[in-house]
Amino acid sequence: MTQELVPVARFEGLREAQENALVVLAMNLDCLITVVEGGYVIHGEEAFVEAIREEFSLYAEEQKMKPTPATVPIFGSGVDLALVWIGVLLFCFTQQLQDDSFKERYLDSAVRVVEHGEVYRPFTALFLHADMEHLMGNAVFGLIFGIFVANSFGPLRGWGLILLSGFLGNLLNTWIHFPDPYRSLGASTAVFGALGLLVGSGLDAAWRAKSYRKGLQAFAPLLAGIMIFTMNGIGGPGIDTLAHITGMFFGILLGLPVAHLLARKVT
Repeated sequence: MTQELVPVARFEGLREAQENALVVLAMNLDCLITVVEGGYVIHGEEAFVEAIREEFSLYAEEQKMKPTPATVPIFGSGVDLALVWIGVLLFCFTQQLQDDSFKERYLDSAVRVVEHGEVYRPFTALFLHADMEHLMGNAVFGLIFGIFVANSFGPLRGWGLILLSGFLGNLLNTWIHFPDPYRSLGASTAVFGALGLLVGSGLDAAWRAKSYRKGLQAFAPLLAGIMIFTMNGIGGPGIDTLAHITGMFFGILLGLPVAHLLARKVT
């Protein structure tokens, strides 16, 4: 015999009423939603009114304890800036081909940076390459990861952070190698800086969501970068592994606080 349904609770929104109706159904009890002026009323079995209201109260408390979903600001792709970056790389490479001294003036050099104070070299070295294969490899990977970074941080901010990560990574790498006659060139430090920025952004999202799983997912860009550069032989001849590590280090170091501040602005 079906028991009479009586008013149990009133809700202003339909979605809230439907969610609480599911609570009643989960108790294996009958319920009914009716429309009233200014809201909705859930009706339940008279013998279980107090039990239903208690479940509603527990459900409301449970909803309050749920963490706010982490939001990640999404910006434009920044393809135009990525193409400008590739254009600058090609221009610098043509200068290298036309002027033999161009590379020597702007490549990274531990001796020139530390002893002569030429601190611009860790930055300008990001735009020089040993050959066309070296250039194309960094241009392709830089374009891909640069677009991802621009999408997370904003085009101008993202590319600024990429270049800053590369510069700081090269600078630290130079100091580590001194007083050895260390010399380097190439955009790979900045490319790994971009990977670090993506890791930092992912770690911030995981921390705000209090999600261990998202924390592990944040390292996906790192794993992708390792796989890509493994194909070129990390640690092999001509591969500056330490520069990759320092670039990624500064990418993470910069990416975490910037992503956090951007998320706070959005929320």
